Amino acid sequence: MEEKTIPTDLIIDILSKLPMKSLARCRCVSKLWASIVDLPCTTELFTTRASAHPQLLFVYRQKYKLVFLSLPQPQNLDKNSPPQNLDKNSPPVAVKHLSCIPFRGSSCYVSGHVQGLVSLRVIHKRMSLQIICNPSTGQALTLPKIKSSSFIFRVRSILGYDPIDNQFKVLSLSGYSKITPLDQQHQVLTLGTQELKWRTIKCSTPQHSFKHGICINGVLYCPVRAPGRNHMIGCFHVRSEKFTFIKVKTTFIKAVFHGTLINYNGKLGSLVSGGSRFADGASRSFQLLVIGDFEKQEWSTHNYVLPRLWKNLVGRAVLRLVGFVGTNEIVFSHPSQVIYYNIEKRTILKVAIQGAEAPQYNFVITFLNHMEDLKFTHAFK
Repeated sequence: MEEKTIPTDLIIDILSKLPMKSLARCRCVSKLWASIVDLPCTTELFTTRASAHPQLLFVYRQKYKLVFLSLPQPQNLDKNSPPQNLDKNSPPVAVKHLSCIPFRGSSCYVSGHVQGLVSLRVIHKRMSLQIICNPSTGQALTLPKIKSSSFIFRVRSILGYDPIDNQFKVLSLSGYSKITPLDQQHQVLTLGTQELKWRTIKCSTPQHSFKHGICINGVLYCPVRAPGRNHMIGCFHVRSEKFTFIKVKTTFIKAVFHGTLINYNGKLGSLVSGGSRFADGASRSFQLLVIGDFEKQEWSTHNYVLPRLWKNLVGRAVLRLVGFVGTNEIVFSHPSQVIYYNIEKRTILKVAIQGAEAPQYNFVITFLNHMEDLKFTHAFK
């Protein structure tokens, strides 16, 4: 009797509908299944379907592990937002527990989020360890030790993604010192290669310190300070591995260095309230800074006054300015709630979070537009 086999295209269609964690397990069934999961058509189909349902990603520390949670990110809020402000009794929404990733060290910092991956920096026995993890599957990859003469607390690593060559790269920035040659300050590592190895790259402009950056359309943006108290935005082009720098005007230093860097419709932006990335019930307004054409230095600022309802709705909670959903909805995040504020309609939608075990005082980081991505699962072994 002739055996019947399931057509490969049907298998691909079925696999692409599975949750990310289940799909990662399918790679372990056999070499055949692993090869099907790794096919470009499987990856593209899964990514296309996942991108239609972006998530809010929450990260907080619980003793010696990082807890990752997700929440459906509202779509078309501009069209579906209510005609009037909602009160604080809106029904709660349950979060989804994605994974818990343990770490060994005295400190752990979340340094970036790109295309479904999160980069971590762990301080362990006076060493700085760089870890790339996939919150959706719970997989983690510890990168090779960075060779640097700089003190460990002056080394920063940022995760970037090149959409043209479909490559993830990690940029390691070392603080400038007189004993460190300029051409040894920075290193880069390409993920997904057979041998993970740091490569030294040259940068003619020395920098003293760095802030957490953001990757937009293949460019890593990172606020830096250079000798002489010059404030700049370092631009690392992931594909060419070249640096360019933009001098920050004095009036915008607080927004760039103390606000939240965001992707504003493909442009670099920053959100700031009262000189910081946080807001509370006493906050009266916030500012949006958008950098248009870098060469022409087109900086634009937009000031928004919060409605009177804000104080009663927020209470004593301290919210983090996260970014934009769509064109007009600004997201404020707290361990127990998410607030969406429409800057045009001046409407507020408060969503209570149910199922998050993070204490109210715990430090919770929120990322927008998190989506499950298959492009890098084969590297976690």
